[in-house]
Amino acid sequence: MRAALLPALVLIASPVAAQDRVEYLGPPVIIPAARDTDRPEAMVVNTPSAEARCDGVAVQPIQAEEFAPTAFSPSPRMGRIGDGLMDFDIDADGRPLNIRPVQPSSAPVSVGDSAGLQAVLAGWRFPAGKRDGCRLTLRWRTQALAEAETADLMKLFAMGQTARPIREAVALRLGGEGADCGDRWGGRLPKLVSYPDFMTGRRPAPGSRAWTVVRWNIDAEGKTTEVETLGSSGDADLDAETRRAISDSAARPGPARKGCVANYYRWGQPLPAPPITPAHQRQDPLQNCPAEIGERFKARREPIYPAAFSQRSIEGWALIRFDIAPWGALGNVEVVESQPAAAFGDDARRMVQNSTATPAFNAGVRCVVPVRYLMPESLPGGDASTGTASAD
Repeated sequence: MRAALLPALVLIASPVAAQDRVEYLGPPVIIPAARDTDRPEAMVVNTPSAEARCDGVAVQPIQAEEFAPTAFSPSPRMGRIGDGLMDFDIDADGRPLNIRPVQPSSAPVSVGDSAGLQAVLAGWRFPAGKRDGCRLTLRWRTQALAEAETADLMKLFAMGQTARPIREAVALRLGGEGADCGDRWGGRLPKLVSYPDFMTGRRPAPGSRAWTVVRWNIDAEGKTTEVETLGSSGDADLDAETRRAISDSAARPGPARKGCVANYYRWGQPLPAPPITPAHQRQDPLQNCPAEIGERFKARREPIYPAAFSQRSIEGWALIRFDIAPWGALGNVEVVESQPAAAFGDDARRMVQNSTATPAFNAGVRCVVPVRYLMPESLPGGDASTGTASAD
């Protein structure tokens, strides 16, 4: 029988309101994340360095967002932190595709949910030229939080996933000598809060994110003073707009504070997923799927856009194969392919596994459903500022 390909399930990602774009909560990490109950003095900071190789030969990216440091409480039984490994291919334009995590058997900790790591690599660019069989290796340098270098603490604060006590401890370090403010307002109630215009100037390249960390003081009347950029990824427009926003903000009268610190970030235009070509939908000789199966399929929930990818406006898709019983149950659910990274296939598989179909006389064998993950502005009528969109 002919292959039956179900209508695409289109996910419309809701844009984040500007006032919610202040703190970057960071990607899932390869090691246990800090918890609110963890004590800062017991924490260690792990800073990754990345190396990419194709067929054993090192390849240098021409565009690369850094991977975020992490913080956690070490366990006496953990031993050395294992390398983080991701396999991938490079298309003719230099874009990483087929990104998939690899867990080495010798690693003393679980790779766990690596969607955040996949999303960072998905935004990289290499010199043009198709390459297969590439591998990215992340090696971790570990330091006690109290002894960590300022540059590592800066990146941890700006990009890493940290619990509130850890953020406060890092903010006091970044605040400088005599700092008593910490993360943002130091216990002062804000009177007027201004936010940066994240659309101003030249935005980051599609698929990447820019960050900045700003430091300032607050006088007794609540005025912000001595506003400065403490560190950034190099987005000068974001740096300037952030300084402007903090300078226009004010706290209510109260005790003076020194060394207040905050982080901001923004991203570029959506990075479209590679197209689903006829080769992806090739005839399966074992497939026996009724044509009306698309009308019977009932998703119990909408696909959940992987957060680390929506935060970078990276679009994707997955092809999911399954069998369907006459009574409507689905089984043998597996990912045929997902692009640009495995994280899209992981969510789409879970979505299909939790779905059903309307009972009918015919069963289905090796049916395929494509699940697409699209940002609102990529859809006809879509508007990133309002989130309204329509799909064909």
